[in-house]
Amino acid sequence: MVLYALCLHPRIRSLEENLPGLQIGRSQQFLPVLAYADDVKVFVTQPAAFAKIRQAVRCFEKATGARLNPTKSKALAVGAWTEPITILGIELYDRVGILGVIFGPTLALSVKDSWTGVIRAVRAQARTAYARNLCLAQRLL
Repeated sequence: MVLYALCLHPRIRSLEENLPGLQIGRSQQFLPVLAYADDVKVFVTQPAAFAKIRQAVRCFEKATGARLNPTKSKALAVGAWTEPITILGIELYDRVGILGVIFGPTLALSVKDSWTGVIRAVRAQARTAYARNLCLAQRLL
C-alpha cells in the first residue's frame, strides 16, 4: 500500500498539472483529481484529457505492476459530451457517488440526489428520537 501511494503521488500531480480544473457555476476552479489512499477520481472536462489519463495510468501500471480494473471503475459524462468515453474501457454511468455526494449529469440533479439522501437520514433520525420515551431534559441533550 505504501509503495502504491508513493508511486501514485507523481501521477496525481501530473494529472493536476496537465488537466484543466473543474469549474462549478461562477466559482473558482477546483483541481481535477481527488484521491484517497488508492481510490482516485478524475474530473474530465474535455475529451482530449482521456489520452493524458491513459498515459498516467500506463505509467503507474509500469511502475507498480498494478493494473486498472475497468469493471471497478466508473465514468460520468457531465454536460454535453458528443464523443463516447471508450478510450479507457470504463463503463459510463448516469450517477456516481463520491464521498457521500451523488454526482449526476447536471448540477440540479446532483443537488437533488445528494440532498434527498441527507433529508431522508435526518428525518429517520428525528423519528427515532421522537419515538423514544425520554423526559424533556433528556430530549434537549
